[in-house]
Order: sequence, then structure tokens, then C-alpha cells
Amino acid sequence: MFNGGNRRGIDATDLEKINIVLSTMYLCIDYAMGYIGTRGGSAFAADCKEEMLKSLKSGDINMALMEDAATFDYVVAKIEALPRH
Repeated sequence: MFNGGNRRGIDATDLEKINIVLSTMYLCIDYAMGYIGTRGGSAFAADCKEEMLKSLKSGDINMALMEDAATFDYVVAKIEALPRH
């Protein structure tokens, strides 16, 4: 099926929407980490981030992420890059 010249059926507008959704979700995680840091302290926020990464890397959050190495590496890198709060 061709849609906008893309064989997968996803046009540029759809990709833009996906990017907006993913960026927003990342910003929400950053906001939550900041909130946790403000309420529970920076050590608590660091522990939360570390536990989130551990669960992410083990597949406890979403096993499907582990099916594609590039996607896995991208998501883990984004979470690791979250600023300290």
C-alpha cells in the first residue's frame, strides 16, 4: 500500500505526529522527575531514575522494546540523558 509515497503507509504528517507524541511523553517524564526531585529530594529522584532504567533494561516496563536493538538503545539513551533533579 502506498500512502504519500511511503510504502509503509505512514506519511510525513503521521511521522510528525508520532514525533510530537514521543517528545511530549519524554518531557512529561522529565517533568515527573523534577517533581519527584522537588518533593522527595535529588537523591530520591536519582534512585527513581536508576530503578526506572533497571526495569526498562530488564523488560519489566515493556518487553516489546527489547525486540529491536536500535529502538532499545534509543529509548535507554533518552532516559539516561534526563537531567538530574
